[in-house]
Amino acid sequence: MNTLDTSHIPDFPAQIAIGWSEIQSGLSAHVLSKKDRLRLDSMINDRRKSEFLSARHTFWSLIDELGWDHEYVTLEKEELGKPYIELKGKRAFISFSHTKNLVFCAISKTLDLGLDAESIDRKVNPAIVKRILSENEWDIYGEEDPIALWTMKEAAVKSLGTGLRTNLKDIELRKFKGSKFLIGLGTEKKLQGHCFTALKHCISIAY
Repeated sequence: MNTLDTSHIPDFPAQIAIGWSEIQSGLSAHVLSKKDRLRLDSMINDRRKSEFLSARHTFWSLIDELGWDHEYVTLEKEELGKPYIELKGKRAFISFSHTKNLVFCAISKTLDLGLDAESIDRKVNPAIVKRILSENEWDIYGEEDPIALWTMKEAAVKSLGTGLRTNLKDIELRKFKGSKFLIGLGTEKKLQGHCFTALKHCISIAY
């Protein structure tokens, strides 16, 4: 597991740690909880198993990097599938993202975050991007790489924990400065986000 250096990104929250690893096959299942072992056993696809185990190894390695005691850490899920961490009776926040070759894991004690990553080589059909943009977002279309808009909205959905129940057009992006976005949700709730390039990937964090 490697940690992603975000110290050079202006205004990036110091409370967020991001780890990444290559997706590997044949990893040991000793890091899994009983619940996770059952999930692994239910998986048929070998690729999915490798992604799952790589994510869990990355998670626990990042926990070690943060200096958190394994005895007080459990990885849980909300009803709609959003993961979170139980840490000494309190909730901490976590998000995962997989690409073809890498798995990313973001953790924060204080910021309810979402993470999404895509290879910069992946092409996003402009017609698809247009379908996820509201009328108020046309000013940033053409100024930003479509993959940045896509991952930023996906990260926002993961932060909300609502999954496919959220219409991506209801998540409105506004470029602030540098890598930073302001994210409106059509309600009083607002998020912030950063989108940056590292490891030949477009990486977005919403919180």
